[in-house]
Amino acid sequence: MDSITHALLIASLLTAIGAPALIPFGILGAVVLDADLLFHLVSSKRPPLYMLIHGGASHSIAGAACMAAIAYGAMYFLALAGEDFLHLTPPFTFTIFALTAVITGAMLHVALDFLASPGIPLFWPWKDTKYTLGVFAGPSAVMIFISWTFLILFIAGIVQVSDLTFYGALFLVYLAISLTFRIAAAMKIHGMVLPTMNQLRWLAIENAQNTWKLKFVNILSGSESGNRSWPAFSGVSDEEIDRISAMPVVRRVRYHSCFTIASCLENGDIVIQDPSRVEGLIRYPPYYTQVILRQTEGAEWEVIAE
Repeated sequence: MDSITHALLIASLLTAIGAPALIPFGILGAVVLDADLLFHLVSSKRPPLYMLIHGGASHSIAGAACMAAIAYGAMYFLALAGEDFLHLTPPFTFTIFALTAVITGAMLHVALDFLASPGIPLFWPWKDTKYTLGVFAGPSAVMIFISWTFLILFIAGIVQVSDLTFYGALFLVYLAISLTFRIAAAMKIHGMVLPTMNQLRWLAIENAQNTWKLKFVNILSGSESGNRSWPAFSGVSDEEIDRISAMPVVRRVRYHSCFTIASCLENGDIVIQDPSRVEGLIRYPPYYTQVILRQTEGAEWEVIAE
């Protein structure tokens, strides 16, 4: 989900439970997780830090809780500094309820992103596996339109804070419709099912007999298109796979991929790649689609290209 939708949904929830005074804190928790867009500046050239990326560590349950606590602490000390040095009194009060609102906003952000593909690492730092219900294909264009419309109307004074409950109801209706499409897709398609921007057209990924198969399926007509297949392993031994699987560059490619294949080139180099992203069948995320490894004289593997 986009940041505006995250902010409006936590504001809607706090309005619905009769706690509008906590909206600034809830919004802080709901949007602070997307500060991880800046983490890429640090992690891009440091493969061991591959989880420090947008949709990475900060979008886990533990990471979101830490980000929320840090944001609350920073806000608290800024308020103290404002009182002591600028003699400014903040328009809100820091209480245990305020901290709870920040954490709730962060956890709602995680829950909403869990609905979207390609998923988030819920149980990091224990596991870096991504999980998703696969209801939305990333940020929802429908919700972006609704959210910006509501925000513009609010700024114009046409809608009020009390109308946030109506916004929340609109989201629940849209979610119910989207879940219906998701269930229909799961009933009609075998294997891994991923959404596209067209809720009638779903991506099906299946592994059978050392082969990854990908196709697009229209759940209304049953028609299929874009049928592709790739060998999961080609000229690569299990021993070689075991030795390179723990390398941070390999883990980074796999983290960003729905699936990967491994193949040996004529010169002995090994390529680990996500063919669906390399070929543009899946466009997000566009980075870390493959890595090429070469074995040195000391039997170690080094990165030749990414």
